[in-house]
Amino acid sequence: MMVSPDTGSRRGVGVWAFVLVLVTAGALAHVAIRLRGIQVAYDMGRERRANTELEERRRSLTIEIGMLKDPGRVIGVAHDQLHMGPPAPADVIKLKPGVVLP
Repeated sequence: MMVSPDTGSRRGVGVWAFVLVLVTAGALAHVAIRLRGIQVAYDMGRERRANTELEERRRSLTIEIGMLKDPGRVIGVAHDQLHMGPPAPADVIKLKPGVVLP
């Protein structure tokens, strides 16, 4: 007597294997997406830190510009380093309203 394999049980195993492959692929895709999300979060943190440092540097430079533009400092540099002083009375030219120098 010859026993033939049950084709119904083999088909059931094939369906279960296919379902298992789909679930495994879905799980791997989910893990890949989560890892990419974590990587993006790290990148955003790094960029925020760089942005904070740049903002701090900008504020520092703004303060330095303000100090360099201080009229007292400008007068001191003009007098001490450039040896400038007030103009002599002969160097002052008085113009009448509406007169333009050539």
